[in-house]
Amino acid sequence: MTDHQVKCLFRHYEQSRNIELSAMRSGMNRKTAGKYIRKRQLPSNIPQIRNWRTREDPLDLIWEKALLFLKDSPELEAKSLFEHLVEQHPEQLDVSHLRTFQRRVKSWRLLAGKEIEVFFDQNIKPGECMQLDWTDMNALNIFVAGQRYLHKLAHLVLPYSNYEVAVRSRSESILSIKKVLRHFLYSLNATPVTLQVDNSSAATHQIKRTGSERDFNDDLVKIADYYGFSLRSTNISCPNENGDVESLNGHIKRRIKQALLLRGSSSFDSMENYDHFLQTVFDKANKPRIKKLQEELQVMNSIPKNPLPEYQEMYVTVRSGSTVNVKKVTYSVPSRLIGSELKAKIYETKIALYTGIILVHEMPRMLGDRGQVINYRHIIHSLIRKPAAFKNYRYREELYPTEIFRAAFDELISVHGDRNGCLEYLRILKLAAENFESEVESALLLLLESIDVNVSYKEVAALVNIEKKLITDMGEFIPDLNYDNLIKGEDDNDICTNQSAATQDAQSFGHEHVLS
Repeated sequence: MTDHQVKCLFRHYEQSRNIELSAMRSGMNRKTAGKYIRKRQLPSNIPQIRNWRTREDPLDLIWEKALLFLKDSPELEAKSLFEHLVEQHPEQLDVSHLRTFQRRVKSWRLLAGKEIEVFFDQNIKPGECMQLDWTDMNALNIFVAGQRYLHKLAHLVLPYSNYEVAVRSRSESILSIKKVLRHFLYSLNATPVTLQVDNSSAATHQIKRTGSERDFNDDLVKIADYYGFSLRSTNISCPNENGDVESLNGHIKRRIKQALLLRGSSSFDSMENYDHFLQTVFDKANKPRIKKLQEELQVMNSIPKNPLPEYQEMYVTVRSGSTVNVKKVTYSVPSRLIGSELKAKIYETKIALYTGIILVHEMPRMLGDRGQVINYRHIIHSLIRKPAAFKNYRYREELYPTEIFRAAFDELISVHGDRNGCLEYLRILKLAAENFESEVESALLLLLESIDVNVSYKEVAALVNIEKKLITDMGEFIPDLNYDNLIKGEDDNDICTNQSAATQDAQSFGHEHVLS
């Protein structure tokens, strides 16, 4: 078709507005005429599809070999495969052909590549579901009260509105689930129909009879029954099914990082300040979601008036070794509690022991479900009377508070022998229990670094006692402010005497009383 024919077609069509008549007058087929009228372009301006080569195929010699690799390992990247082929066949391939090879691989994958998993968009109903997940916060290097704070966020999201809340968490645990649900549900005063979780051990456990399927933990089922929602888990190794909360994990961490940069510091004076900071970040994130949240609240269910407590309860008996076992972890307690049956309230970060309603002991909770936490202050008074028990004590390694104490023990054994060395160490440990552990540790470090004096209880006690300063209580000096005496001058000598005595007392205080 020539440009002249198409120009005639355009002219006739402008006059008649009839495609068939204009095509006849221009000497072309009606369909062809319709195509040019729709495009409003001349044949010379329409790019032609070229189906012939203008040069030899540079990949002709190696393409069959490349196909074998691609069929066996479809995940191979084009660049990696190309570099391998260049090394194997340098005479058949040139490094300048990389882009050509990448385009060829891309075309092959579109025509014959493997099928890709399809993700199906879902119609999410308001108030139907909430999704739970944990996200690690350690990469942000948060410091609280001068100490690096290692933690996670237990993160809850409503997929319809993307309204989200989170609370600090030490680990993925049932207690962190209770904590975030309490915060979330009672801030809304309503609950969605379903809670969707992944297959973490905090929420599910493996069913023994099948070996592969997982069921919900009893504690989580009780929580769901109390608050009135059902439970649903994602399929194993399918985090995309919890896609909303998974996606918002990354978004909220970026928001927190940006807020920290604007704040100019990632250090906080207290946990309360850090919690307030997090709440501010979430409030800003949730502000544009309030309208959709209102739609969800209209169809959500009501919740009980009182929330579940943020702790679990169990009864423990203090064993003869002055220890209790809580959640598979052994803790030492004061020996006065031996033989008692106590109620343990297990929080995420602490354990409180009660007899009735009286709190008798509180201790930090160990992270994990195995191990022991032995405080030497609870048992040293008995152990020093039975020093032979130290040699084979089951939790002996726990009685070295720091590496300095461990090094001191080894030095004591080498200098004084096994029996006397153990006794010396236990005396030093008792000294640490009765004073400041840091003072005893400093004394041990000085002795370990000394080449003239060996480590011993006597030397450590002497160094610790040097640190203690004697503070004598001074009698309060009350000057005579009687106006009449000042006017009459009758007690001038007494006043001078009192002033002189006060001066001497002050000088004596400066020389003899030094505050530590």
